[in-house]
Amino acid sequence: MKIRSFLAFDIPDDVKTELAGVIEMLSPKVGGVKWVSPDRMHCTIRFFGSIEEDMLSGKLPRLIESEVRHQAPFTLAGHGLGVFPNWRYPRVLWAGLQGDTEAVISLHSKLERAFEEMGLRKDPRVLRLHLTLGRAKSPFKNSQELVKIVEKMADADFGEFTVDSLALYRSDLTKEGPIYTELKRFPLGGKGKTK
Repeated sequence: MKIRSFLAFDIPDDVKTELAGVIEMLSPKVGGVKWVSPDRMHCTIRFFGSIEEDMLSGKLPRLIESEVRHQAPFTLAGHGLGVFPNWRYPRVLWAGLQGDTEAVISLHSKLERAFEEMGLRKDPRVLRLHLTLGRAKSPFKNSQELVKIVEKMADADFGEFTVDSLALYRSDLTKEGPIYTELKRFPLGGKGKTK
C-alpha cells in the first residue's frame, strides 16, 4: 500500500499563535483562500508524495536518521509575508523564515542526494523556507488589499525558535482538511530518542 508522506520540522505554539493572529486579521479581507489551521503548521523539508509503506517503515527512516545524526540544531525566526507564485497571480500566502537558513539548505541538499541514491526521484522544486498560511485554487480575490497588508508586514517578526528534530509524517486528505500523523521523529545531532 502507498502512503502520502513528507519530512518536516514543527513550529512552536507561540509562533503558531502569532501567525494565527495574522490569519484572523487577513481572512475577512481576502476572498477565495483556504486558511491553514495553526495546529497543522509546519515547514516541509521534503514532500515524498505516495510511497510504499514498507519503505516508510524501513529504509527511508534509517537513511534520514543517518543523515541528521551529525546536524546540529539550528535557530530560525518567522519574518515577513509573501506569496507564491508571484504578485500578479497570488495563490499561496506564506510567512518567511530567516536565521540559520544555510544549515537547513545544506541538510536538505545532503538528504536529497541520499534520497536519489536510494532511488527516489529528485524533487524538482527549490527549497524555499516558509510557513504556508493560506492557499487558493485560483488567484486570491481582493489581492490589491492583500498586497497593501503584506507590504506593511514586510518586517514583521513572528518569533524565534530552535529546530532540534525533524519528523516523518503521514498525510491523509479529508474533506475537512489534511490529517497529519507522525510516523517517526529524528533528533538532530543524534540526541534523544526517536519515537
